Amino acid sequence: MKLLIEEARPLYEAANRFKQQASWQWLSNSHTFGVQDPESGQIGYCTVMGNGGEMYGMAVYLGTEGLNTLANLMQGNVTEDPVFTQHCFLLSFDNRDELSPQEYKQLKALGFSYRGRNAWPTFHLYEPGYVPGPVRKAADLRFFATCVEQAIEMASAVRSDPDQLFPTDERLFLTRVPELSSDGQALIWSSQWLEPQPIVVNETASMFIDEFQQARLRKLPCPSESFWEFGLSYLPTPIDDKERPYFPQIIIITEPASGMIIHSAIAEQKRSMQQCAEELVDLLLKRGYRPSQLILSRPELAQALLPLLTSIDIEVYTADQLPMVEDVLQEMSQFLH
Repeated sequence: MKLLIEEARPLYEAANRFKQQASWQWLSNSHTFGVQDPESGQIGYCTVMGNGGEMYGMAVYLGTEGLNTLANLMQGNVTEDPVFTQHCFLLSFDNRDELSPQEYKQLKALGFSYRGRNAWPTFHLYEPGYVPGPVRKAADLRFFATCVEQAIEMASAVRSDPDQLFPTDERLFLTRVPELSSDGQALIWSSQWLEPQPIVVNETASMFIDEFQQARLRKLPCPSESFWEFGLSYLPTPIDDKERPYFPQIIIITEPASGMIIHSAIAEQKRSMQQCAEELVDLLLKRGYRPSQLILSRPELAQALLPLLTSIDIEVYTADQLPMVEDVLQEMSQFLH
C-alpha cells in the first residue's frame, strides 16, 4: 500500500509548527493529556518526548488500552517488548538516512525539505502484533494531525505551569474536546478533565465453547494442587504479509510438575483468543484431567478464558513470568536469530 500524499500535508505542517515550538523544553514525558477525535470520538493520550535530549517528538497512545500500556511503561511494569504490544502514533524527528524510500518520496512530493540531525519528521503507527510502519490511512493521518495541533495548543496553555497537567484525581486526564459551532461550520475546542472510557471485552472463551463441551470438561478428574502454565507470546521474527508484516504468536502450555511442554501451537493472528480456548479444550480432553490451577502469562488472556475456566472449576492466576514458558521462548529466540 502506497503512502498518501496530499492527505499527509496537514500532518507535516503541524509537525513543523510543533518542532518550532519545542515544547519538550518545559514538558516531560510524564505530562500526559488527551485529545478526542472529532470523527470517531476516540481519545488519544499524548506525551511529548525530548526533555532528556535523546529523542524528539510525541506519542499518541490510542484509547484506554493504549493509555494502560503507557502507564505500564512509565511504571516499569512491562515484561514484553513494547514493540509487540503498544498501540500508538509516533512522531519523531530523525536523520535523513532513517527515512524509508517511501517516506522520503512522500515528503519531497509535498515540497518539504530539512537539513541536519533530528530534523526529518516521521509518522509511524504501532499496533499490537504488527511491525511498526508509516501511517497509511487517511482517517489516521487526520486524527494524528489533530493531536499534534492540539498538543501545540495544550503546551502553550500550560507553559507557565506544566504540572497543572497532573490532576488531583489520578483517574482524570485533561483532554481537548471538540464541539461543533452553532452554525455547524467549525470546531470549538475546550479542555476538560475526563476519566478514560472503560475497556469493553468483546470476546471471551465462553462464546467459543458450547455447553456440551463444558459439561464434558466438568466431569474430568481434577487432581489437587496440580497446575499448568499457559503462555501466549509474540515471536521476534516477523512474517512478511503482503499488506502489513506482523509478528506471529505462539501458544505454549507446560506442566511444571513433570517438567514437560505438553502443548504448543502457532496462534492465528485474528482469532488468537478463540484459538487459545479451542487448543486448551482439546488438550484437557486429550489428557483426561483438569489441573486445579491455570497460571496465565497475560491479563487479557485470563480475562478471555475466565468464564470458561470458572465454569469448569479451574482456578485462574496471572504471573509476570512463567519460568518454563520463558525458557522455551528464550531457546526459540536464539534459534530464530
